[in-house]
Amino acid sequence: MTENTGRDWETMPEEAEIVYIGFVLGHGGDAGQMLELAAGMAARGRRVRIIVPVLETTVRFAEEGEARGVVVERSPLIRADPRGAQQSLPDLLALLRAHQTSLLHFHTGDVCLPRLAQQAIQMLRLPRAFATVHSPYDTVPAGSERAIAWASAVDRQFYAVVCPSEHGRQIQVRNGVPPDRVRTIPNGIDTERFRNGDAQAARRLLGVPSETPLVVFTSRLDAQKHPLDALEAFHGVAGEFPALHLVYVGRGEQEESVRFAAEQAGLADRVHLLGFRSDIPDWLAAATIWILPTETENFSLSVLEALAAGCPILSTRCPGNDEVLRDSDNSLLTEVGDTAAQIAALTRLLGDTALRQRLGATARRDAEKFGLNRMIESYAALYRMESGFSG
Repeated sequence: MTENTGRDWETMPEEAEIVYIGFVLGHGGDAGQMLELAAGMAARGRRVRIIVPVLETTVRFAEEGEARGVVVERSPLIRADPRGAQQSLPDLLALLRAHQTSLLHFHTGDVCLPRLAQQAIQMLRLPRAFATVHSPYDTVPAGSERAIAWASAVDRQFYAVVCPSEHGRQIQVRNGVPPDRVRTIPNGIDTERFRNGDAQAARRLLGVPSETPLVVFTSRLDAQKHPLDALEAFHGVAGEFPALHLVYVGRGEQEESVRFAAEQAGLADRVHLLGFRSDIPDWLAAATIWILPTETENFSLSVLEALAAGCPILSTRCPGNDEVLRDSDNSLLTEVGDTAAQIAALTRLLGDTALRQRLGATARRDAEKFGLNRMIESYAALYRMESGFSG
């Protein structure tokens, strides 16, 4: 089959637009990193555009993008949902035809792009593109038809596939993607922003005194993150620490399950589900302990945010986060699902101020390795090296 080499990007005019196409829901880390990258490239003087599906969850995303000077198009021509939306080939062809002269960079929360997107790129003989894959799960069996098709598509049609973690990179290589086409660029955050939250503002909103200890969970309330394990760990120490409160900041499929379980345990007045909020730095600043008993990650943004805030972290030994969290150094870690160990670790942290201070200080230093500018520069360098497109 003829290789899609497309136009010579070194001859592309400076006013050429970078188009980010996101098969994303709009409220996760995958969408957030795409927006940060686009905003960073815009700040460098490049014209950028983001295209995301028309979903309730992309309304706020589009508003945030516009506020940051990034054009965001909510298009009915692409689809996304947590169960895997069925794409339309005619729609994808129409979308891609409209952006044939742009540098295309796809983002997906899956382990690879939708099969019909790969087909549309090939049918239109578009220039090579970039793709960032954010899935923490190895959902495509090595040697399967889907894995073979994706590996072949990358070889023909993509400059590079980017993964936020070595865990993600290993999945791509295991599925047959040529190793020299897979890059690891860790996620990045605005460390200064998360270092300077207002703890008292969060506590005033909660209506608790400044000395009230808080265990804080700032992530999606989905099964992957095990929010019910956080509640079980809290329940296990609630009697010993009667002033302690548990705060969930975020939404997800298990939100009502957490609420019901808290009521059943008689802890409804000490468990707070705040839903989606934009003032995450304040809640991190207010956290006595930050908790995330997650089962797997592809380099969690919420972990980076907690590190930057200098939170004493209680989390799990899991793929992805094992590349940034170190037990008894910048965090305390337990095995996934071991709530007895989480109760013991939570008890230890609550009773040892010096330990919390030591973990928090190391966490803050470690976060400097994952600044937003470093992530943006890594992508800009990748564009220059692979396509000649300056950023």
